Amino acid sequence: MQGMIAMALEGKDVVSLAESVRERHLWGPGATPENVEVDSLPAKASERWIEQYADTGKRVSAYFDENYENYLIMHPAAKTVRASFNFSGDLPKLIELLSDLPFEVASFAPRYRVWYNKYRDIPGFGGYHFTHGWACAFRGDGHARLASRRWLDHGPWRLYRGANDTSFVQFHDLELDEDLAYAQAKFAHQRMGITDEGGYLQSDYVYQDDIRGFYNSARRVLELVVIGRTVSAREMRDACAARRDQVLGPEQPIDNVAFVFLDPSEADRHVPRLWPYGLECWTIINEVKTRLDSEEPPEGTGA
Repeated sequence: MQGMIAMALEGKDVVSLAESVRERHLWGPGATPENVEVDSLPAKASERWIEQYADTGKRVSAYFDENYENYLIMHPAAKTVRASFNFSGDLPKLIELLSDLPFEVASFAPRYRVWYNKYRDIPGFGGYHFTHGWACAFRGDGHARLASRRWLDHGPWRLYRGANDTSFVQFHDLELDEDLAYAQAKFAHQRMGITDEGGYLQSDYVYQDDIRGFYNSARRVLELVVIGRTVSAREMRDACAARRDQVLGPEQPIDNVAFVFLDPSEADRHVPRLWPYGLECWTIINEVKTRLDSEEPPEGTGA
C-alpha cells in the first residue's frame, strides 16, 4: 500500500499525540519542517517546533516539503492532530504504527482526491477529522464513541485488531479505482458516520427527541415502552447516546437502555436490530416480563 496517507488522530493530549507521531520519523530522522505556521501565520521553523509553540493553544502546522503535501498539524481546540506522509509498508505495519500512538479516534482521508468533487454527501466524524475515506480506527476509550463495541463486528467493512485495544476498520479494497471504491465504501461510510443509520456518537451529540422512559433503579436500566410501531435506527442511536452521556444525571446512573414491547412478535423482529447497539429487548409472555436478547448475536444480525 505504497503512497501518501493522510490521517486525523483525536486524543486527550494533543501535544503528546503530536510528539508521538513525530517520534515515528515519518518524514525522515530528525526532520525539520521547511515551513511552520501558527494560525495560518508564518512562524520560525525549527526541529523543536512542537515544544516551541505548544503553549500557544493555537493551531500549529509544520510542512516538510515545498508543496505542503507532507505535514503534521496540531489543532488543540479540536484535540486532533493531522498528519500526511509517504508510507511504504503494508497494512499490518500501519496498524502497528497506530497502536503505539495515544489516539482515541482516527480518520483517513480518501485515497482519491476526485471524491471531494464527485461525491459531496460523504459523512465522517465531524470536528477536525477528514470525511470518510478508506479507513478509520479506534483505540481504548475511543470505542465509547461507538453505539456499542458490537457495532464493529457487524458492519460492511473489514475489521482488524491491533495491540493496545486498537480496532482498524477498512471501508474498501485498496486495488479498486475511484468509482468502484466509492461504490463499495458508500454504505460502510453511512453505517460508521454521523447519520441516522450510523453507529458513531459524536462528542456533542444532537438528540432527535427527549429520552422518556421508566428508570429501573434495581438494574440501573432506562426502560422505553413500545406499542404498535417500529423503533427507528435514529431512536436506537439516541438510546446509545443517552447511555453514554448519562442523561438522567449521577443520581440515576444508566448501565443500559431496554426497549419493552407489549407485542411479542414486534419484540422478535427487533432483537437482531437492537443487538448491534448493545440495547436490551424485552416483551410480555404469559403476563411475565421476559428478556429476549443474550450475549450471542441473534440470527439476522448484521448490516
